[in-house]
Amino acid sequence: MVPIDRGWAWVIVLVNFIIVSLIIGSASSFGLFFAEFMTEFQAPASSITIALSIQTIAFSISRIAHGFSYGPGLVELGRYFHKKRGIATSLAEMGVSCGGLVFPPVIRLLLDSYDLRGALIVIGGILLNLCVAGALMRPIAFYEHQQKDSEHDDGIWLTNSEMYSSGNIKDKAVYRNTMKNWASSQPDTHKNEYKENINAEDKVNGSSSCLGNMKQSLSSNRKGVVRNMCKKVIDIKVLRNALFRMWIPVCFLGVIGSVQILIFIPPHAKDLNISDGDIILLVIIVGVTNLISKLLMTLFVYCNCMSKHHMIAISMIITGVACLFINFYTDFLTMTILSAIFGVFGNVYFGLFPALLVDFVGLEMISGAMAINMLMQGLGLSISNPILGFLRDITGSFNASFYLMGITCIISGSILCFEPVCRKIEMPKSVGVSVESVVTHL
Repeated sequence: MVPIDRGWAWVIVLVNFIIVSLIIGSASSFGLFFAEFMTEFQAPASSITIALSIQTIAFSISRIAHGFSYGPGLVELGRYFHKKRGIATSLAEMGVSCGGLVFPPVIRLLLDSYDLRGALIVIGGILLNLCVAGALMRPIAFYEHQQKDSEHDDGIWLTNSEMYSSGNIKDKAVYRNTMKNWASSQPDTHKNEYKENINAEDKVNGSSSCLGNMKQSLSSNRKGVVRNMCKKVIDIKVLRNALFRMWIPVCFLGVIGSVQILIFIPPHAKDLNISDGDIILLVIIVGVTNLISKLLMTLFVYCNCMSKHHMIAISMIITGVACLFINFYTDFLTMTILSAIFGVFGNVYFGLFPALLVDFVGLEMISGAMAINMLMQGLGLSISNPILGFLRDITGSFNASFYLMGITCIISGSILCFEPVCRKIEMPKSVGVSVESVVTHL
């Protein structure tokens, strides 16, 4: 029986916690490497952001490296939980906070001890723990195959008469020659069995025809493997869903602020002449407040105090407004305000979007929806990265970059206000599908 909402499902939560803490924790701390790259290679900000764009493209189309871990992990989490999906997702996403707390001081220590290249090597070794997490990722199909195997165990051990009873012989010569060769090598007492077995020749063809059918089936299945895999990974049928069509610009724009703000806080603080130690504290403040936010978010989801899309919309708008006041953050004390606001509200999007996608499209289409979601997030980051870098090179500060990130967050949150309209559009379709299924069963 599949352990839905129990048993191994909570191991999947732990696995996703590890994956998220490693991937998002290291990615969110990349801002600490940003200034180091600019200093090491004497490169402008736009060059560093272009490199970020290339990394993001690889991430979004891999579904290569981090992409193989992050997306599939969230999909499996959604399949293992039904009633407790919101809580499970929130608990798993706490890895973002823990990673944000652990990675900044570790990266700073590595940079001070081993310089940029040595620090990157050590971080790469730490990220290899993703292999350990992947080893624990047991797919739902494991239990389905296990159940089928137990049901058919009794059918494996068949007598000769049962094995040969499913068809008629077409190639009699093969059977006669086989039995004749066997009989000639046996004592006289067994030669009589040859005559008896010849009478059963009409029953042997069942097994040979079965093998022939198996070969044909394998040959035909092999041709359609790639086609079926593509359909499973990216199912364009999900685009017929009005709620998901609304979600596409939300994830495209919202990810710009949810990811980029934390990356640009350290280099912006560097431009304000804030010390390296205080910059580490700014990143840690984000992690601490984000952990508190995750706990409160889990409580909100459990008590059903507010819908998920409302929580994401409000958080995105507050984050965007905070970015628009970037001119007022001029020293360490004021920058802590931005870090705290982003920590509380900036990552609500990542904490809730997997569960929200399931609410929008259902479990049957979650894999295709997640693939398109990651693709759109990758496009948003890939396009915005060089733009944000060029704005810094042109204006001499990151203020214009924060303005752009704030505007995208506000627009993204505002689009979610149209959720009731899109749900009304989608409602007749879901009713029609349910009626059709009832009629089919009748």
